[in-house]
Amino acid sequence: MSDRRLRVPARVVRELREALLQADEQERFAFVDAGTGPAPGHGKPDAPADAEGSADAPDLLASEVVPVPDEQLARQSKTACRPEPAVERDHVGDCYDRQLAPVLVHSHPFSDDPRFSSIDVEAMGRFREWLTGLFPDRPFGFAVVGQSGIEAVANAGERFAALPVEVVGGWKLDDPVPGAVDRFTPTDGGERDGATASNGDAPTADTDTLGGDDGVGDRFDRNVRALGTDGQRRLHDATVGVVGVGGIGSQVAEQFARLGVGELVLVDPDTVEPSNLPRLVGAYDHHVGKPKVEAVREHAWRSSPADIDVTAVAEPVQEVPERLADCDLVVGCVDRVSARSFCNEWAVKHLTYYVDAGVRIDTTDDRVVGMTGYVHLVAPGSTACFDCLGRHDQEAARIERLSPDEREAELERGYIDTEQVSPEPAVIHLNGLCASKTVSVATDVVTGVKVPPDFIRYEDTAHEMTALTTEPSRECPTCGDEGVLGVGQRSFGDAQFTPEDGPETATSD
Repeated sequence: MSDRRLRVPARVVRELREALLQADEQERFAFVDAGTGPAPGHGKPDAPADAEGSADAPDLLASEVVPVPDEQLARQSKTACRPEPAVERDHVGDCYDRQLAPVLVHSHPFSDDPRFSSIDVEAMGRFREWLTGLFPDRPFGFAVVGQSGIEAVANAGERFAALPVEVVGGWKLDDPVPGAVDRFTPTDGGERDGATASNGDAPTADTDTLGGDDGVGDRFDRNVRALGTDGQRRLHDATVGVVGVGGIGSQVAEQFARLGVGELVLVDPDTVEPSNLPRLVGAYDHHVGKPKVEAVREHAWRSSPADIDVTAVAEPVQEVPERLADCDLVVGCVDRVSARSFCNEWAVKHLTYYVDAGVRIDTTDDRVVGMTGYVHLVAPGSTACFDCLGRHDQEAARIERLSPDEREAELERGYIDTEQVSPEPAVIHLNGLCASKTVSVATDVVTGVKVPPDFIRYEDTAHEMTALTTEPSRECPTCGDEGVLGVGQRSFGDAQFTPEDGPETATSD
C-alpha cells in the first residue's frame, strides 16, 4: 500500500452509521478524531508522491467517533446540518491539543453512495480558510456517510484531495462499504518496481521460471490454482514483517518466501545458539554465534524468486518501530511478553493487521502433560487485541525488565521460581503446525480468498483445533474507549495496564 488514505476500523464504521443514519432521515454530524501515520511504503526510494509532491503525507487513522447532539447543531434538516460554531471550535482545539486530527463528518441519509454536494464544498472551503489561518500546518479532513458508502477528503495545501477509505477488518461488517480500498490490492497489475535485496546481495534465481514481473508464472502455478491470479499478485505486492525468527518465525519466513511474498522485514536481536539448531529452519552449525536474522534471510533468498526484498534487522523491535511502518501486515513470533505487547500496541495505534503466534508445552516430572499452540489475529477495532483477552502477563514482563544481577538476586531470595527464567520446552513439529496456521491466517487477510479466523487454538494431546470469534472490549486498556486505538505517531507506553492474575503464557521458540 502506498497511496494516502483514511483508515477506519469496522467498529468506527458501525458507530458512524448508528449515530448519523436515523429513521427521521435528518442529516447529522459527528467528529472523528484521527491519528496520523505514514502509509506503508512511504519513505522508500520508489514511494509515489502525494498530491502535493511529498511522499511523507500521512494517512488519517480513525480513532474515535464523537457525535454532536441535535441540540448542538446550528442548522439541521434533511438536506443540511452544521454544528454551533463554539462546538466546532472547541472540539477542533481539543483534538489538536491531543495530537490528533479532526475529520468532520455529516450524513446524507437519502443516498446509498454519497458525494459531497456543491453546498458542502462551499462550506468546506470556508472552513479550510478559517482553520488554516489558526493552524496552518495541521492535518484535517471531511467525510460524508450514506446508507452504505463513505466519501472523504483531506486538506492538501490550497485544495482538498480525495482520501480513499480503507476499512480495517471490513469482513466484520454486515453491510460492506462500497468502493472501499484494500491495502493489499496490487499496484500497476502487481509489478513491484525497485525490488532489491537489503543488507547484502541475494543469491540469484532463474527468473525464467517466474513468468513475468508480477509474481505470477510457472513457479507459482500451483499457488494460482489455489489462490487465484489476483491472490498471487497480492502476495507478491505485500510487505510482511516477521518479528522473532526462532522456531516458529523461521518457518513463517520460509513459507512466506515460498508463497511469493514480495518483501519481508525480519526483526530479531538474538544470535544462533547450538540449542536452536533442531528448530531454527535455515540455520546450521556455521551460523552459531551469528544473528538469527542473517541465517533466516539467507534461507528465504534460497527459497524464493530473485526479486524478493528481505531486510534483516538484528535489534529489539522496541528500538526500531520505524521498520514496521513499511509493513502491510506484521507477524509476531516472539517469546518475550514485552515484545509481544509492543507489537500489539503498535498495530492498534497504527491500525495495522497483526498476527500473533506461540506454543506452550507443560511438563510434570519430565513428562509432557500438555502441548498447545495458538494463532491470534488482531484487526484493530474489529477483533480483540492482545490485552482484550488478558494476555499481558504482568509478572513475566516485570522479570524481563530485570538486569541479570537483579534477576539473580530475586532468584536467591525466592521471589522468582527457577522455572520462570528457565528455557521453555520446544519441538519443531509443534512449531511447524503453528507456523503453517499463522501463514494460513495471514494469507487469508492478504488475498481475501476466505474470511480469516479471529483466534485458533490447537491442543496437541487431543489433536483438536478450534477456531474462535473475538470482539474488541470497550474496557481494554489498549484498544478500548480509553486506549490508544488509531492514535498513530505518539510515544509508546500510553496504554495503562491494570494488574491481574497472570494468564498462561505461550512461547514461540
